[in-house]
Amino acid sequence: MRVAAALIDLADTLVADFDPADFLYRVAEHCMDLLDIGDAGVMLALPGAGPLRLVSATSERVRLVELFELDAREGPCFTAYHDAVPIDHTVLAVSSRWPNFSARARSAGYLSVHASPIRLRKETIGVLNLFRRVPGPLPETDRQLARAVADATAISLLQQATLDDHRLLSTQLQGALKTRSIIEQAKGYLTSHHAIDPDTAFQRLRSHARHHQMRIADLALQVIDGTVSLPFQPGTDGDPHEETSR
Repeated sequence: MRVAAALIDLADTLVADFDPADFLYRVAEHCMDLLDIGDAGVMLALPGAGPLRLVSATSERVRLVELFELDAREGPCFTAYHDAVPIDHTVLAVSSRWPNFSARARSAGYLSVHASPIRLRKETIGVLNLFRRVPGPLPETDRQLARAVADATAISLLQQATLDDHRLLSTQLQGALKTRSIIEQAKGYLTSHHAIDPDTAFQRLRSHARHHQMRIADLALQVIDGTVSLPFQPGTDGDPHEETSR
């Protein structure tokens, strides 16, 4: 039932107020809910061979590892996108493949990574990155489910693009990148003003936005300009489990 609900949620994109940034955060969160992983991230590239960009991540720890991977231009996620094939990588203390990435991932507590391309037929638009705190490849059942989530993500984004040719996808991805920047600014503001860590700041933003049926980007802007002050006691802003999970 959880798998079916997740796939239905990812298919629900043909709406006037579709928000690609919120959609991509939901993709990462569904991976956390359905798969045996510690963190997830989504990277996308703009049409026309644009650079691969990080657009959503489930924690500050994995966000920094993935940004390092993109800067270093080495790692399973980077390679899975460019080769358009899924990759399992066990993070060893000394790795002959992607040594810089492996050292950074291991220092962050990750012992294996699974990267699944986000593609529809011959078109690859990104990669779904799954980080684990145990060694070894992702179990086969989870590999298949990760493939299904990646495919659903590709279909949903490219389905949106057909509404106004391929230019719409480019506009949406640019918007997602801009939104991520705004959210990072809001996280920084909250961490400095409320003495909380970035992960807690993001989870409080997400919880508040959901509870009040707001776009997370709109809430982040209001936090930055001081027009809204979030409650920071777990359970005061919606689902208590959601406030304290992960």
